[in-house]
Order: sequence, then structure tokens, then C-alpha cells
Amino acid sequence: MKKLLIIAAALVLLVLFPGLAQATAAVLAVTVQFIAAQPVLIGFGLGVATIAHLRGKNPATARI
Repeated sequence: MKKLLIIAAALVLLVLFPGLAQATAAVLAVTVQFIAAQPVLIGFGLGVATIAHLRGKNPATARI
């Protein structure tokens, strides 16, 4: 029920402030482009994910 209220509130905000969605999308696009241009950050993130996977800390990907 709480998730439904959050979704409804987000939709109301988008209807009341349509420019907010465009501004949010613009900021998100710039952020994704910046991160994609940083191979060190991508490599670090992949390394952290690999370590968690191999140690079995993530139950969704843990080896048996």
C-alpha cells in the first residue's frame, strides 16, 4: 500500500510540474554520460560486484 501511495504521489508531481520530469531526465542523462566516460569507476564497480559474487555475500548470485 505504501508503494502505491509513493507511485501516486510521483504521478501527481509529474502532472503538476511537467518541467520537473524534463529537468530530472536531463540531470540523469548527464550523470550517466559522465559515469560512462570514467573507465576507472566502471572497473571499480565491476570489481566490487565480482568480489561480492565470489565470496557469496549476495544470495542471488552466491555459488553453492
